[in-house]
Amino acid sequence: MTADLAARIDAAVAAARRERRRPRREVAAALATAAAHWRTDPALAAALPAAAGLSAAMVAAVLPLVTEPLDADAMAALVEHELGTGAADGGAPDGPALVVQILASNVPALAVPAIALACLAGVATVVKSGRADPLSAPAFHRALAAVDPALAATVVPADWRGGDRAVEDAVLARADLVVASGHDATLAALAPRMRAPFVAHGTRTSVAAVGRDAPAEAAERLALDAALYDQRGCLSPREVWVEGDTDGFAARLAAALRALATDLPPGPAGLAERAAERIAADEAEWRGARVVAAGGRALVVHAIDSLATLASRLVPGAVECVGVAGARLDADALCRRGVARVCPLGRMQRPRLSWPRGQRPPLRTLLGIGSAPRLEVEA
Repeated sequence: MTADLAARIDAAVAAARRERRRPRREVAAALATAAAHWRTDPALAAALPAAAGLSAAMVAAVLPLVTEPLDADAMAALVEHELGTGAADGGAPDGPALVVQILASNVPALAVPAIALACLAGVATVVKSGRADPLSAPAFHRALAAVDPALAATVVPADWRGGDRAVEDAVLARADLVVASGHDATLAALAPRMRAPFVAHGTRTSVAAVGRDAPAEAAERLALDAALYDQRGCLSPREVWVEGDTDGFAARLAAALRALATDLPPGPAGLAERAAERIAADEAEWRGARVVAAGGRALVVHAIDSLATLASRLVPGAVECVGVAGARLDADALCRRGVARVCPLGRMQRPRLSWPRGQRPPLRTLLGIGSAPRLEVEA
């Protein structure tokens, strides 16, 4: 670890110790203001498409979605929900001195909620950017520093290259808690090197459920959920289970995906990525499922007699979110299957900051407080 990075970590830990006495409601207000500045940063909007491999239209569409959860009142409510009534008007509880957060590269701007949650929890944090987005973390840090320099001092944006074991091991040795996202194999290789508690968010996907009473626009909402972020994230639907007129829904979904291929064109896809998608589609069709694809986005469409049995069709621990239209699902059964979030179609890519990713409540996780598995149901 360089002397500069070590000094920044020392300063962040000291700053977080000072900031813990501040009311969380004040912290939430500063984060909300910084988010508004970050969202309208012209340099970020110009540079992010090339870095993240997304079209300019896609970046323009997703930047507001990233900051939408950073509403001051919603963040204060999150603190109260997880830490108790009155917690938003008090300081942060005792927790780890330093949390290291290692971000994935599949979607951009993961640094924004990571920084916000660490600030609300009152912990110093090192945020290691994914290789496809070295821009969002420093941009949000700059925005926060312009609004609240004392709070920004608790955050250390970092961007060491993957495989730099010397730097990585030195940073990990300082951590009291490590939270990492990425492919299962990457996390499995990282786990034995940990000296601190380790929270791993591995490979997961999402699905949709369309009931007989779904509105006509359900196909368009699902298409948007799939198109955003070019279907790269754990909240991106890959399969849809349909009651009733499966053929009619598939036709409407195909039309909606074609329209979005023009409005939100996909970014460039590599040969390996295209080959993997083609293999997945061929396997689904071989199993007798229908694949609807356009603009580089594809969904496997399954017929189902009753969505009451959906949970039994899901691979345990593989599904993060279920988007729903025209049906009421068994939340308890989905929770037992490992699902962390249920929401209306059209909102799959718009999670609240309270989203219990991997069924873990976000603030309590950063504070090292154990909790039973959680599923969040959004109306």
